[in-house]
Amino acid sequence: MMQVSKNRIVTIRYIMQNSRGDILENTMGGPSASYLHGGSGILPSLQGQLEGLTPGERKQVFLSRDRDAVPEDFSFEVWIEKIREALPQEQTLGYPLTGVAVECAPGCTCYY
Repeated sequence: MMQVSKNRIVTIRYIMQNSRGDILENTMGGPSASYLHGGSGILPSLQGQLEGLTPGERKQVFLSRDRDAVPEDFSFEVWIEKIREALPQEQTLGYPLTGVAVECAPGCTCYY
């Protein structure tokens, strides 16, 4: 099974809360977010906490203003929705392309 690692496009859903427990973002019921793992789309410390996860896994991750240079402490409940190899253009650009056709299995084309 594919794992979160460098040069993979990772699609996640998450709930982001501040240290007071206020929900700042919730993508669980809406559009998911995709990023190039190893790129600059999300903080390296957040990427590091997702390393090795597989589709379907959930993890509670934390960002600290002291360690991660964020304005305040945050927590994320992250669900890994899907993972795929990044296309060469995505690796060059540093972010995922949308509307891209990728052969996801023999005889099957998926659009991202």
